[in-house]
Parts: sequence; C-alpha cells; structure tokens
Amino acid sequence: MPDISKRDRGLFLAIFILALVFRIAYLVDVKDSPYAGQPLLDSYWYDDKAQAVVDGDLLSRAGPFRVPLYTYFLAVCYLVFGHSFVAPLVIQAAIGAFTCSVLYLIAARLFGRLAGAYAGFGFALYRTAIYSDGEILPTTLFILFTVSAVYFGLSALERPGARDGLLAGLALGLAFLTRPEVLVFAAGLAVAVLAIKRKRGFRLVGLMGIVLLGTVMLLGVRNYMAFGRFASFSPQGAVNFYMGNAGYAEGKSPVAPPTRFPYVVTADPGEDNIDLASRQAAFEATGRRLDDRELSRYYTRKTLAEITGAFPRWLGLMARKTYYFLNAYELSDIKLIPRFIARYSRVLRLPLVDFAVVMPLGLVGLGLAVAMRRQAAWLVIAGLVATTLTTLAFFVVWRFRLPAVPFLLVLGGFAVDQGVAALRARDARRVLAVAVPVVALGVFSLTRFWGVRAERAAATYIANEGALLALAGKPEEAARVYQEAVEADPTDPRPYYYLGKTYESLGRVSESKEMLERAAAVNPAYRPFSDLSIGIGLAKQGAYDQAAGYFRRAVTADPTMAVGHYNLGLAMFKLGRFAEAREALDEAVSRAGGNSDVVVSAAQILIDMGETDRAMAMAGAILQREPRNGQAYYTLGLALESQGKIPQAIEQLERALQCMPSSQEVRQTLLELKTRQLKR
Repeated sequence: MPDISKRDRGLFLAIFILALVFRIAYLVDVKDSPYAGQPLLDSYWYDDKAQAVVDGDLLSRAGPFRVPLYTYFLAVCYLVFGHSFVAPLVIQAAIGAFTCSVLYLIAARLFGRLAGAYAGFGFALYRTAIYSDGEILPTTLFILFTVSAVYFGLSALERPGARDGLLAGLALGLAFLTRPEVLVFAAGLAVAVLAIKRKRGFRLVGLMGIVLLGTVMLLGVRNYMAFGRFASFSPQGAVNFYMGNAGYAEGKSPVAPPTRFPYVVTADPGEDNIDLASRQAAFEATGRRLDDRELSRYYTRKTLAEITGAFPRWLGLMARKTYYFLNAYELSDIKLIPRFIARYSRVLRLPLVDFAVVMPLGLVGLGLAVAMRRQAAWLVIAGLVATTLTTLAFFVVWRFRLPAVPFLLVLGGFAVDQGVAALRARDARRVLAVAVPVVALGVFSLTRFWGVRAERAAATYIANEGALLALAGKPEEAARVYQEAVEADPTDPRPYYYLGKTYESLGRVSESKEMLERAAAVNPAYRPFSDLSIGIGLAKQGAYDQAAGYFRRAVTADPTMAVGHYNLGLAMFKLGRFAEAREALDEAVSRAGGNSDVVVSAAQILIDMGETDRAMAMAGAILQREPRNGQAYYTLGLALESQGKIPQAIEQLERALQCMPSSQEVRQTLLELKTRQLKR
C-alpha cells in the first residue's frame, strides 16, 4: 500500500471511486454481449489453464507457452468464487481503479497536485483502460506492476532503507511473471536510477535486481518441476517477435506464421490458434516437432535472419509502426473495437479520454521535463521509452500500447501544470510553447496515412464473434455474423469456412458445401480442410461412402492431416471395411503427434473393433503425458467395460468425470454401469 499524506487522501479516494464506478458500469453495460462469459483465443488459453489448476494441476503442466501468474490469478478467483468471469473482472476493475490513484501519487510527487489530478482522472476515464479492465487478459495486472515499480523506485530514491527498493524489485518480478518483456522496462529503470543518484543508485538497482532475478529463477524452478527442464522464458515472446517483424508483418496486428495448410481452422474456434500455427510452421520448416525451448530459439533466429536479410524493408516497417503508435486510432485485437463499441457499449460511446489527448500532452511534458532537467522524472521517462520500444518490437495493437499510456499521462500532467502556470502568469510565450506543439501533435495523431484505420484482420475479428455465438449454442446468430464477416472482406477464406461449418451443424448440407468450396476457391490451401468438413457433414447424414471419398481427397492433399485419416478410418468402420479402417486409424495415430484427441478417438473405434488391449495402451500413454486427460480415462473405462471388468471400468469413468464434470456422456455411461453392477 502506498504512503498517502492526509492532503492527498481526498483526491486519491475520489479518483479510485470514479474509476471503479466507470469500470463496473462498463461490465454491467456489456454483460449481454456475445463476448461476456465466453473466452476467446488468449482469454480461452488462460481460462483453460486456470481451470486445470483448480482441478489439481497445481503446476499448470498443460503448457508453458505463456508465463503463469495470470493463470494463477484466475485460478484463485475460480477457487474462491466458482468458475465465473464476474469475480476476476470485478477484481480487475478495482485493480485498474487503484492504479489510477497510484498514478495520481506519482505525478503529484513529481510535478504537483494539478499534474497528479490530470494523470489520475485521465486514466480513470481513459476509454481503452476501461475496456482493458473488462477483458480476461493480464494487461491490468501488468500495468499495476509497472506503475508500482516506478512509484517504489521514486520512494527509494527519496528516503533511506531497503524496503522501497525491494518492493520495486517485487513489482518488476510480478510484472515478469505476467509479461516477460518487462525486462526491457527493468533495464530502463536501472539506467534512470543510476543517472539520478549514482551512489545510492547502485544499491537500489542491486536490491531490485536481486528480487527480479529471484523471480526469474523461481519461474525456472517451476518449469523444471512441471516440464523437466529449467527455463525462465516462454516461447510466446519469440513468436510475437517474429509476427511483429517477419517479412509478411505489417505492424498493426498479430498474424500467425504461415503454414502450408491453414491448420488454425482445426482448432476450437475459441482456442489460441497462434500457438497451433507457430508450432506447425516450425514443424514444416524443420521436419520435427520442437519443444518450447527449441521453438523459442527457432523463431528468435528466424526473426533476426529476416531483419538482417531485408534491413531496408524492416526500417520501413519500424517507421510505419512508429506512426501507428503515435496515431489516435486504437488498433483492434481479437474483436473489432469500433464495431464492439458501436453495438454493445453505451459507456465507451461517452466522450471519454483517448490517445489524441494523452499523446500530445505526454510528449510535450516529456520535452519540458528534459529541457528543465527534472531528473526525478527520468524514471517515468524510462518507463515510457521501455513500453514504447517493446510495443514497436511486436505490433501496435491496443493492449501492447496501453502500458505506455500511464507514463504519458504523468508527463502530460507536467505539460498541464506548466500551461496553467503560464496562463496565470499571462505569459503568452510560455502558453504558446505548450499549446502549439500540443495542437500540432493532436492534429498529427488524427491523420490517416499508411492505412492506419484499415484493419487487415477485420473479417477475422468479426468471425471471432461468430465463433463465440457458435460456442454458446446459437448457430443461427453465428451464421448471420459469419455472413457479415464475408461481406466485410470477401477475400478472407476463414469466414466462408466457418460459415460452412455452421451450416453443416444446422444440417444445411448443400449450403455448407457451397461455403466450404468458396473457402477453397479463395485460398486453395483450404482445400483439404474444406473436403474434410464436407465429408463430416455427409457422414452425419449417414452417407459414409460419399464421405470417405472426401476424406481420401483431404489426406491425399495433405497426408499429415491426422484428423483426416481418423475420419476416413471411422467411415471405413461404419461401412464394415475393417482392414481399411485399421489402416487409416494406424495412419491417424502415427500422424497425431501431440494431438491426444485424435489418439483417444481412434482408440475408442479400436475398442469397437475388439482391439481393447491396444486401445488401453494408447490411453495409458496419453495419461503419462497428460494426467488430467478425461477422454483418456473415459477410453480406459470403455475398454474395461468391453472386457467385462465393470468395477475397474467404473473407477476409470469416475476419474474421467472428475476431469470432465460437465460431460453428460461420461455421466450417463457411469450411471448405466453402476446400475448393471447393482443388478448383479
């Protein structure tokens, strides 16, 4: 808890209350939108891993693609309040409101209470901050930790003792466990501290460094316990670095590494397809499945090679990203923000604070602080520089730029303070020195060069909403949104593909086939997946012979498609052609790699074919890698049932139900076996 003087308590509390009211009002405002209660992409990943922790996977062994602190934050919320997004989002609203008040303290300490009021109230009413605190994403925690690191760093420079230095290091360590790029931020703070006070600075940097290093080591130990290797960095950073600087990058949005075929469409519509695509692209390039450390090295080296191989192109990309960073437009990520606000949020349609105000005042305040040699402000300047550089190193979507805004607000408070002082003194020259660059930068921020408002992934973002509606069991509404996505960009194949899948779920086979064929016509790489989906639709109609033809086409186009081989095996089994079914299932298992869903599905068919021992061996192998895999336990239960071992089957089914408590299929099978056991 920060030290607050009696003089500051009133404004501190007023800022907190105002910020909290707007954030809670926003949560109530959007509670009926398709995005409420249903995670998507990154949020899906965090939610899934948090549920695994609650279910007993305390080390979150499901995968180290991201650092784990936000996963544990959600897990604690779920453990205390149950699996609902209401509790974590309300807590995030309070955290975001508290951050606004801490900003007031920082700016007031550096530049006076007027500057503090501007910074605190500015972030309280900053449109994107309100939006961000309502997302199941770690951005809210990350901003709290970086702002806190600056606050405690300033305190440590002003008074003796180790407490504030240790707290600054702790804040940096927690930020590292939220987003590892904070190491750039930590380096910037260290340089600023040494520039302000060299002698005491070394001691403060040492204290911060010890705690930060301890946190990094702690993550390495956790990864060793969970995955058998000491590693303190997740591959996500390297993948993001590649997506932001690769030859195909345009700097505005994360586009998954290209693969021979668009494997992202095989993921659950809510699942994080960046992880899937990045691993597949690396596999296609190297010929083998890379572990997380290898994946990180692969994309780091690939990025550096593409930068050095086309350096002038990269410089042009960096110029565009710098322009995007300075522009008022908030670049979307996952959902199309202007569309979301227009359709679902009355709160965000209010005349709130935005980047067109914050950026000009912040840069003018930066210039004034440097010109007037305000050394204490260097920590804030270091924070701004570091967050800007890390944004430019990746891509300029809203959640990457947002961590820079608090520091712009603090510096902007200085510009406001100096402007007001000049007005009071009736010093026209000083007024103009502040006002002219602010207006000029404000006008610049509203320009529309380099297609800044042309969202490259607009159709995909709209399609994401359709995916949410499909997951919520609203296929008709999902189809309408997918159609809107098609109209937004007829050259994007993904909306056609998902529209075809949705029509297939509705039993509209001919329309499904038409959309899937269109997806393949727009992008021929979609052909195997379109054929696979057409085949699945036909199989659901009982036309297994026709379905098998499409499955054969799919695996001929892409022999590595494990799910295609599996569906071919299923079709052959339904047709009574068991030798061909076994051959296709063998191929599916050999191609599955880490796809346990394909393996357990193949094992369940093998049980029906009488190969129970093999099916049990396959399920057991999965459980060695994934001890919380409910489908593997279910498969063991089915195999034991077929062998007449009812008590053992019930035991495995109960384990399956613990892992998948919402599975009606497992619950019904377990009930039937218990009933049979009682009748005996």
